[in-house]
Amino acid sequence: MKTRQMLSILTLLAICLFANAQEKLHCSYEDCDFTKGEVVYLFGDDVLLREAPTVESKILGKLEIGTHMVIMEKHNNSWPYKGIDSPFYKVDYKGTEGYILGGLIALEKKMVHGVTHLFGRAKSAQQDYLLIRTLKGDGKFTEKSVRLDNPQFYLTAQGNKGLSQIDAMLYVDYVAEDCGVEGGRIYFFQKGDSLYQVARLSQIFDAGVYAIQEEFIFPEDADGVEGKIRYTKELAEYYDDAAKWVKKSLESKELVWTDHSLGLAQR
Repeated sequence: MKTRQMLSILTLLAICLFANAQEKLHCSYEDCDFTKGEVVYLFGDDVLLREAPTVESKILGKLEIGTHMVIMEKHNNSWPYKGIDSPFYKVDYKGTEGYILGGLIALEKKMVHGVTHLFGRAKSAQQDYLLIRTLKGDGKFTEKSVRLDNPQFYLTAQGNKGLSQIDAMLYVDYVAEDCGVEGGRIYFFQKGDSLYQVARLSQIFDAGVYAIQEEFIFPEDADGVEGKIRYTKELAEYYDDAAKWVKKSLESKELVWTDHSLGLAQR
């Protein structure tokens, strides 16, 4: 039983890694730092480009949110920003070289149905948060703060998957490399230049103990239903491997997206 379960987990992980091969992995360790030659965008607004990697050094310019630049190198100097000790990076901005605090640089920029979203990190009392800044046409932006249940994830954008009520969707796709770690998703729907948090779906495996898997099936997916979102949740509890004793339960329902919220489909 445990062997089959571990094979299932490894297969699912391989599928997820393949599907995200073109996405950028975000994590809290150095492997996910910005690299030399990488084109990046500012998450902060009115960011000060400095001559040296300190907050007291000469100011070379003030840059607005979304400004792009090229990473030259990471510096050992750091400064706290939104609860995280953030390193300075040497950057090239239109031929001018200077230093910017890493926390003011977006983890990633996503253009979704013509709308720009910039992503950052924050931490408070050991809790990690994803910050999403959505740029508006008037030069302003809105910000969402979203609790993270796993600091390692991909950011993925897709079309509306057959839901006519929205323009597109975006989701946080957790990467769970260990048993008992959250490997599910956080879904957001976009309509116009507004982004709505829709749901948190769990996917947790603890070999030989339990498993939980929640999933959305959209109209364009296999087994999808026109105009509706199919939700499924499977729970498994493993009691005795030798006796092949396992208890499973399955929940399913059809949902609709109306008035910026999910509700049960009505006949």
